[in-house]
Amino acid sequence: MRLTTREKEIVQVLKKEPLITQDELANRLGISRSSIGVHISNLIQKGVILGKGYVFNEEVSIAVIGESYILINVKPEDNNPILDIEYSGFAVEMSRALANFGVNVKVITVTGNDEIGTNIANLLHGKQVDVSNIYRHPNKRSYRRICINGSKRYEETFALEDYDKALNAKEWVVFNSEWLVVAPKLQEIIYTKSANRDEENLPYFCTYKILDFPEEISESLSRYNVVVLGVKTEEHLQYYIEKAQNIVRNNVDNCIITDGVSGMAYYCKEEVMDFALLPNQGFSLENLSLLLAGIVYGLSSNYPIRQAIRIGVGAASASG
Repeated sequence: MRLTTREKEIVQVLKKEPLITQDELANRLGISRSSIGVHISNLIQKGVILGKGYVFNEEVSIAVIGESYILINVKPEDNNPILDIEYSGFAVEMSRALANFGVNVKVITVTGNDEIGTNIANLLHGKQVDVSNIYRHPNKRSYRRICINGSKRYEETFALEDYDKALNAKEWVVFNSEWLVVAPKLQEIIYTKSANRDEENLPYFCTYKILDFPEEISESLSRYNVVVLGVKTEEHLQYYIEKAQNIVRNNVDNCIITDGVSGMAYYCKEEVMDFALLPNQGFSLENLSLLLAGIVYGLSSNYPIRQAIRIGVGAASASG
């Protein structure tokens, strides 16, 4: 979870002087001893301090929120169609990608209380993903999707209300992680749920969006700290680079725009950077979630943004 300014000050002092008393710490920071006790109690509750003796938990807390489903790919081959079956969806792909980086991940998703839901949980658990916050819907089957030659044709899915119910049930996890990675279809829900909360105590919200020209950039993205935008042509890239300046001015700390082929642009409040993509670094916009995963891993590990973007590009391009 993101720490308040005061909590950061206390952690900084305690790491340098673990034997300092609470009275001395209170005098150092100019606040009461009882206030110090409250802050330390909050740090323990947030998992930053593991107990007496000021043992610090250095692991970053990342939660992933999104859909998960069984995907049936049909490839017509005359009278012998090929059917490939796999488990997919934002929650599955993002959690696996972050776990492959060695990050500890909590996943929040909705499945049915059925064999498919159990298989999804077992798959992610095998990748060392924390699956204790999966919401097993008591009355609906797990999400199913059928694609023919890679194009979605049919799906039996959950309503946004089902995800909203899951997020309400897991609200403590949602808002007490340090980094929160959100599926595109749930951006508005998280935006609404966080609207009346103190920004200083919110997680770093991270998401991506593939834009259909001339679609406007949603106002909800202004609540996010890391936004990756995918566009379909180089001309669209130039168009949205100008549009992105508005959300960066509003709130967004890091905005990355790319078509996956010609290059990408990075915006923050302090600087603008262009990144060329070498021929072997190109990637499909279908891999935009992997680009985001690499960037989140890099930033959460305190790498400079340039290196975090390169990690993301490597993850996206490696998947073809």
